[in-house]
Amino acid sequence: MTKFSYTDELDDFKNAGAWLARRGWSEAAGGNMSIRLDALADVHEDDHIELPVAVPNLAGKAVLLTGSGTRAREIGVDPVPHIGLYKISDDGRHYGWIAGNDKPSCELPAHFAIHDMLEQHRPEDKAILHTHPASVISLYHEATMNSGKAISDKILSLQSEAWLHLPEGLGYVKHALPGSLDLGLASAEAVKRHHLVLWQYHGILATGETLAAGCDKLEVVEKCARVYWTLRAAGIDPKGLTLADTKHTLEAFGQLHRFDS
Repeated sequence: MTKFSYTDELDDFKNAGAWLARRGWSEAAGGNMSIRLDALADVHEDDHIELPVAVPNLAGKAVLLTGSGTRAREIGVDPVPHIGLYKISDDGRHYGWIAGNDKPSCELPAHFAIHDMLEQHRPEDKAILHTHPASVISLYHEATMNSGKAISDKILSLQSEAWLHLPEGLGYVKHALPGSLDLGLASAEAVKRHHLVLWQYHGILATGETLAAGCDKLEVVEKCARVYWTLRAAGIDPKGLTLADTKHTLEAFGQLHRFDS
């Protein structure tokens, strides 16, 4: 295995992997993570593997991606054997393995498609994290929780600061084949506006400047989901903050322009 050194990024993978394992959100080899890098000078990919979708905004750039079958609990101990470095060709239509783990997650095309959209619309978000928090997945089995807006309105209003962290609310993608390009393309469209995207019956995807920043957002929405289920278990159908209260809070912190009521 060719060695490579991205100390800060590998530490980010390590910390995120350990955190996901402690929370029990990435069972077995569930979930995956990636970090987008700037162009790699004088580095050429070993292969020219055709991508199923063009990613012109990633031309010449590189991505660190978790390998297929890798476990968060092991990444949290030593990320090096589990992370691969891949470079996108200058035409944005091919990629090649550079170093590290050479068996990428089956969701490589999805990650590349989402990174391509982020590079165009929110370039500061260089990290993508997908995982399976049980409290959030449970929401998808409520008949009324059938859209990002419905879920956002119900659970983000249960804690007074949640909307401040996620003023755009939550994106939502209906059930699609795990690992499929359809899932990736739908998610790429959703991240134009949303930092968190719900995958129906599957899990959740987060973007952030780092994996740690993506984890921050996940903590917020997962806590809101746990509050919801705690109240439901107590026989309470929670109402939460009123729309007026939500707008007042967002306005006070200069975030109202990001809110879509």
